[in-house]
Amino acid sequence: MSPLSVVSIYVSHNSDEYIKKFSNRHIDELGEKVFLINSSSNTVNAEDFHNSEVINIGENIGFSAANNIGIECSLEFESDYFLLINPDVFLPDSWLKNVLEVIGDSQDSNVGIFTVPLLGYDFEKDKPTGLIDSLGISHTWFGRWFDVSQGDSVAVLNKELPPYDVPAACGALMLIHRDIIQELLDKDGYVFNESYFMYKEDIELSLRVTRLNKKIMMIPSAPVFHCRGWAKNRANSPCWARRLSALNELKMHLKYYWRFLPYSILKYCYVRFFENFKLKITRA
Repeated sequence: MSPLSVVSIYVSHNSDEYIKKFSNRHIDELGEKVFLINSSSNTVNAEDFHNSEVINIGENIGFSAANNIGIECSLEFESDYFLLINPDVFLPDSWLKNVLEVIGDSQDSNVGIFTVPLLGYDFEKDKPTGLIDSLGISHTWFGRWFDVSQGDSVAVLNKELPPYDVPAACGALMLIHRDIIQELLDKDGYVFNESYFMYKEDIELSLRVTRLNKKIMMIPSAPVFHCRGWAKNRANSPCWARRLSALNELKMHLKYYWRFLPYSILKYCYVRFFENFKLKITRA
């Protein structure tokens, strides 16, 4: 059997510092072709990101739209998988070889997206935090979505486990089979839903993939490092960010999970009205 091929897509929004620090370290882990979609007003030079094609958009068009541009550009390459990866992800040596071996050995042809453990990485100190960032995305019985095992010690990660199902994959790193990309394009006309400018777009994509009767699979033996950009404590995120996240969650549950609507309605009302009221009182 011929080896699997990969084309990689980075979406950058003012991520120059990550690109310059990590690109030299793991460029060999990114497959045959690399696209960098720069969704910001600044300019990224191709020489700063080796062996890649840089597309400077000139404005922030959002995570979903930028990924869709990268996917559209990548379709001309006959790659088996599309690696969607954030610039703040650091890939260990031999990661691509290892993860493709696991995928190649998998007997399950019903997988739509492969993902891997995300381990915390301190960008300023340039070293791992020793904590787990995400082992996929799951939800509570009432509808709160969360990163599995976030904040736990990396000691709880069992790398010997075979790939297993997770409800959703974190958008920081996804490996999507070409056939699934095409299926999504044929069915919906897009891969990422661009009405989700940012937040929850990875969960919404995962839900559409599972509705194609495809699985989201975690490969525990191939972890990567992630310098998560937003505040570790979501309560410390800007009010506008929490409001947008809550709105997207409400929209997502209205379409896919009606039983989760009571929670998401209460959450949106709290963020939209109560937190906004508190902010006005604080500024007064």
